[in-house]
Amino acid sequence: MKIQSNIKHIYWFAHYHLDCPSTRYRGQLPLQYLAKNMGIEYDFIYPDRSANGLWKFFRVFFAALLFRKPNSLIVIQKICSNGWYAKALKLLISLRPKNTLYDIDDAEYLRQNSASLHFFLRNCEKVSVGSDALKEYCTPFNPNVFVLTSPVKNHTIRKTKRNKKIHIGWVGDFGNGKEISKAFSHKTSMFKLFFPELQKIQQPVKLSLIGVKNKTDIPEILNYFEQTPNVELVIPTHLDWQSDDWLYPEISKFDIGISPMVNHPFNRSKSAFKAKQYLSAGVPVLASDVGENNKFVKHRQNGFLCKEKGDFLSAIQQIIEMSDEKYFKMRDNALINREFYSIERYCKELLKIRQRDTK
Repeated sequence: MKIQSNIKHIYWFAHYHLDCPSTRYRGQLPLQYLAKNMGIEYDFIYPDRSANGLWKFFRVFFAALLFRKPNSLIVIQKICSNGWYAKALKLLISLRPKNTLYDIDDAEYLRQNSASLHFFLRNCEKVSVGSDALKEYCTPFNPNVFVLTSPVKNHTIRKTKRNKKIHIGWVGDFGNGKEISKAFSHKTSMFKLFFPELQKIQQPVKLSLIGVKNKTDIPEILNYFEQTPNVELVIPTHLDWQSDDWLYPEISKFDIGISPMVNHPFNRSKSAFKAKQYLSAGVPVLASDVGENNKFVKHRQNGFLCKEKGDFLSAIQQIIEMSDEKYFKMRDNALINREFYSIERYCKELLKIRQRDTK
């Protein structure tokens, strides 16, 4: 994919360190791709209170403020706090508003104070968002809002065989987070929509849950399935989320990737990242028909869209009973549209946003 742009340098200020998927997939990986394939230089910063982290931040901050390079872009990613980091970046945007972009891929206004978010929406020249729902929310604050779906990293992993015992997999941050997030958390979605249906299955099943970080959640899950001996649970720990090349080979071992989401405004604003990860490895997906999921999961083609919780059990049974020919057709369909959420396409669209005229 050929990309042309007059951008020579990007100053990228992320909201969190590299354990966060947004920081890696919307920031670090695209910047690395642009540097390698287009020679675009960049400074990539995230909050770090260590001496080295503070030095790096203020060096780049003053470079962007006082010695900003020609044909450069300042990106403020998902910052909603009001600490020293956010306040410094508010000053930077106030004094250097030209060629600035605010990027956000979650409805943070539903789980934290929105004052800083609204400041960046109003004062950055343009805004990139991860979903149509986020665009709808952000447009009253800024007329220059563009949907930029989160990409999946480049990899060559592909599913090659089915398992004799069907293997269902889930990847994400399993937990309720803060109390305000409980209503729409992944943990709530799993316990409300998926786990009760899986308990009903009669066949032997393997369930892998990749991303259970809270150690108290593990015994709770094990206890839930204690009376369901046909469900084999695999919950790996001590995972390296800063370099997740190991993840896609693990996903390719799944026969089904699942993305249950309770129907909540926060989940309707998500960019279907989990579904895209599964599809990128050729794994059919069972996803709640919420938010952006139906843009990528095509019902009965590369997976199943579940409108009710009972649809998860029905879809699992259909895949178990599916012929190899039909299953691998579904696998092939899962791989067809990878280019639409590739790093290359993300970078192309990011640079196009910079070149578009403001309204």
